[in-house]
Amino acid sequence: MFVYRITKKEHSALDGRGGLYGPGRWHEKGNLVIYTSEHASLAAWEKIVHVASFENLPSDLLLVKIEIPDGIQIQTVPQKILTKGWDGYPFANETVNYGTSFLQKKEYLALKVPSVIIPDEFNVILNPLHQDIHVCKVINTTQFVFDSRIIKDHS
Repeated sequence: MFVYRITKKEHSALDGRGGLYGPGRWHEKGNLVIYTSEHASLAAWEKIVHVASFENLPSDLLLVKIEIPDGIQIQTVPQKILTKGWDGYPFANETVNYGTSFLQKKEYLALKVPSVIIPDEFNVILNPLHQDIHVCKVINTTQFVFDSRIIKDHS
């Protein structure tokens, strides 16, 4: 399985350090975590929603393609965690607690979670502390530039 992330060079390694600096829907601040998406296009949407405006999109982004080998068991978030409001902001305690527990237990390498942005697509949370993280490989990193029409003023 291939997964994708769009990030700055300093966060392109599979070390999960970005999770140390801020919380996310699936982790508490201070936990190593790697957020990825099943599709490069979803990774782009995920990046867009995490900036205050299109003008704040960094110009030095990379598209990172990661291979998760066949045979790696990917846990799926249980439906009972997706309670009413799981997809809201601020992040629901159920998702933050579940994801943090997933990371701390180190039982699985990957957790498949639904995307809030595109409900029929999924993100995959990778646990950099899991013993099998070393079998995941960065296949390539390429410069990623958002199409200028995204930030063009259409008014």
